[in-house]
Amino acid sequence: MMTTVSRRRFLATLGTAATVISAARDVFAATAPKESGLPSEGLLVGHAGFQPRTAMPLPQPAIAGFLSQEQLALHHADYVRLVAQLRATEEALRQGGAETSRYSELRRAQVETANGVLLHELYFSGLSARKVDPPRHIQSNMSEHMGHWEDWQEDFRRCAHIARAWAVLVYDPYDDRWHNAVMDTNDAGVWMGANPLVVCDVADHAFSKDFQRREAYVDAFLDHIDWEEVSRRYRAVDRM
Repeated sequence: MMTTVSRRRFLATLGTAATVISAARDVFAATAPKESGLPSEGLLVGHAGFQPRTAMPLPQPAIAGFLSQEQLALHHADYVRLVAQLRATEEALRQGGAETSRYSELRRAQVETANGVLLHELYFSGLSARKVDPPRHIQSNMSEHMGHWEDWQEDFRRCAHIARAWAVLVYDPYDDRWHNAVMDTNDAGVWMGANPLVVCDVADHAFSKDFQRREAYVDAFLDHIDWEEVSRRYRAVDRM
């Protein structure tokens, strides 16, 4: 038996369906995952900075023969602004209710600022006031993964010369290898799954007060890598 549906009832049904869909969309927009972990876990547990979303203090106010107090203070201020931006972005995501265009903007900003905060912290904490000899196991792994020490330095130097934002030595547990990587922004050139070991900020704000040429800054950076810190980072993520 066929049932005849009037035009008015059909339109009313469509309207009800549209209302249900709209309500479901609103619920989805208002709901965001917590994206929170345990305060007692993580590679950075116990450290001020990225994990608790606070600003890490400068490990040292100046590095004689490399970076002045003024240069480091200006650079650190840029980092502090990134931390504030990351907190604001994630709070906006937790509030929910954003339209699609705004949600898209927030999600992209979250990645960019989170990367920027963490990279800056790895940069600052990876600098040494004196020249540090790499531990034996770091030298051994460098030889295995990157070849001669001088060859790695030369290639890292070239990466730092051509990058617009960061040059990074990373360890990738997926292929169990070390790689030099070039990043032109905080979220461009990321080696997926990799763990940063050596991080060099090559943006002008990192050195322009103290160095006229990036090449001179990069040469000085290579003499101020805290290889003991690099060793700690590698031991924390080494698949073995």
